[in-house]
Amino acid sequence: MEKLITAGELAGLACTTKRTIHYYDQKNILKPVRVDAQGYRYYRESQVLDYQMILLLQTYGVSLVEITNFVKTRRNLYQLFQEKKFQVQHKIFELQSYLNNIDHYMGNLKQNGTMVSPRITTVRAFEIFYIEKFGSYAQIGKYCSELSKMMACNEGKLTTMAIFEDPTYQPRQSRIKIAVLAERGVRIKRPYRKIVMHMRFAPGKVITWIHNGSGSLLSLFWKELEKYCRKNKISVRKDTPDFEIYREVNTDVTKQFFEIYLPIK
Repeated sequence: MEKLITAGELAGLACTTKRTIHYYDQKNILKPVRVDAQGYRYYRESQVLDYQMILLLQTYGVSLVEITNFVKTRRNLYQLFQEKKFQVQHKIFELQSYLNNIDHYMGNLKQNGTMVSPRITTVRAFEIFYIEKFGSYAQIGKYCSELSKMMACNEGKLTTMAIFEDPTYQPRQSRIKIAVLAERGVRIKRPYRKIVMHMRFAPGKVITWIHNGSGSLLSLFWKELEKYCRKNKISVRKDTPDFEIYREVNTDVTKQFFEIYLPIK
């Protein structure tokens, strides 16, 4: 007859705790071979190896739900590792992106006392289609999606932007033009031709910074850009509104790129 071991003995052989062994039983990941009338659990010695497999999978980020499914379905281990490899590679890329940004911020702070290293340029007049909104900065993404549904594009994709009519920081209620660049092939869908407006926007001389990362951080970098201007005695124009262009919007924040523009004298 096969010799069985208690949950405590299994925990000792596996270098873990009895509580952990019980927890894995409750999650249907590592079930005992037998439970006696008093409720004591008994396991095979070979289940130490099962515990070590669970530990290995958790080490590489496999969730308990995924492990439970793996145990129940006896899924292909190679395929599981293949999926996890992709996730780990993405995490490495994400962390490298964060590290690069930190290096940039540190370099900029050391050089000029702000997190940004902007450039000064002249933006020629360009055409936009837009709708007027009065709301919070947090709703800009929603507003852009709303406008995008009113537009058609034969080539490529729409490039959205926001023009801030109020000259001061007003995150709760602000007058904003939500726009798309009137690039080649972009047009207003017929039902919205009385809703979406058209204009020529001429920013002129600006100071600009490109932000790679979450759009929810844009206000912070606007403040850094203003701080840079104060430190370097760069005069900001009030006759032209600030604006930002959303060059790349993605569910992966490491792939997002936004440009912020502050008109200057």
